[in-house]
Amino acid sequence: MENYSHNHNYIGNDPHISQNERKTFVVVVLTAIMMVIEITAGYLTGSMALLADGWHMASHATALGISVVTYRLAKSQSLQNSFSFGAGKFIPLGGYTSAIILALMAFFMAYESIKRLIHPEIIYFDQAIAVAIVGLVVNLVSAFILKESHHHDHNHDHNLKAAYLHVLADALTSILAIMALFLGKYYNSPWMDSFVGIVGSLVILRWAYGLCRETVWELLDGHAKIINRNEIRSALEDEETKVTDLHVWRIAPNAHACEIVIHTSKIKGPDFYKSKMLSQKSVQHMVIEENKTEVRKRNSSISTRNSSLDKPDSN
Repeated sequence: MENYSHNHNYIGNDPHISQNERKTFVVVVLTAIMMVIEITAGYLTGSMALLADGWHMASHATALGISVVTYRLAKSQSLQNSFSFGAGKFIPLGGYTSAIILALMAFFMAYESIKRLIHPEIIYFDQAIAVAIVGLVVNLVSAFILKESHHHDHNHDHNLKAAYLHVLADALTSILAIMALFLGKYYNSPWMDSFVGIVGSLVILRWAYGLCRETVWELLDGHAKIINRNEIRSALEDEETKVTDLHVWRIAPNAHACEIVIHTSKIKGPDFYKSKMLSQKSVQHMVIEENKTEVRKRNSSISTRNSSLDKPDSN
């Protein structure tokens, strides 16, 4: 009997995942260094603005650190063997966690901005502007590091997208802060700092919502969006065969699982349906239940045959 069994490590051999992990780690180091600089400068100059931005950077360093840990967990061989379809779901789980942190930071930014709008505080413009510019440079370098992988990642690595959004959120915060500080300094409008803080929090909250919606869909095994189930039905069905149940969901950034229930008057065997499914390159794990039905006798079943089929890894 032919053996179709294989392991479910869809992460460990993926070069894109390893590359994304390395780039995210570099960004974590850059963010942590900038965090220390801003917090230290805030204490030395007595600038609350710098301290607030430093602790804001600390939250993003934490979220980016979660992304790195997520990659390590997803690649763990022991965890791969502990879950039915491997540890690929750690990737969207990391993205979801980062989305929650993004949302919390957006609410915190809005709260602090509204509070300062009502009760203005002294702003040390020169020091804050200098450090904000340095922070912007660091964020732009970090965004450049992650940009190429993010825009060429057709496998929807939500963990990488979360890291990229955190960097963009930092860059946006720095740009808005610089604009507000310049306006406050030269036009005597300190309230602008609070106003752009509110605007920035709304933009970041929108990013967090989009990322949360995408990752929740994947974590709850929503039907795969990049695979057309109607095309699968058309490929498998004919006058003798009907697909009565079909499920396709993502189990890793570059892998999907598929379960199909087929009723047919002529048993064709799993290899037949395997050849039909070869066009769906990203379906790595397939389970087929093939039921033979007697056409002449209504609601009569002669025999049932269950076949489990795993497509070999394409890696």
